[in-house]
Amino acid sequence: MSETLGGAYETEKLKVSPEALETAESFTTALNNFHWRADYLRFCEVLGFTPDSYAEEKYQQFRELVSYLDCFDKEAIAKMIEAGK
Repeated sequence: MSETLGGAYETEKLKVSPEALETAESFTTALNNFHWRADYLRFCEVLGFTPDSYAEEKYQQFRELVSYLDCFDKEAIAKMIEAGK
C-alpha cells in the first residue's frame, strides 16, 4: 500500500530490520533505566548541567520524553528509525 501526501512523499509498508528493532529496544530500555535510577541531581551530573531553572526545564522534558516513548511499541519506533534512514 502506498500513499502520496501532497505529491511530495510516497510511503509504503516498511519491513523492520533486526538492527532497527535492536536499536529501538536498546534506546528505549536505556532511557527507561536511566529515568528509573537517576534523580534530578544525577541527571544534571550526567549532562553537565548546573542545577538551575534551565536544567529543571530539561529534566522535565526528559521525563516527558520517556513518558511519550512508552506510548509507542518497539516495532513502531523501529519503523520510524527505518523510515528516517
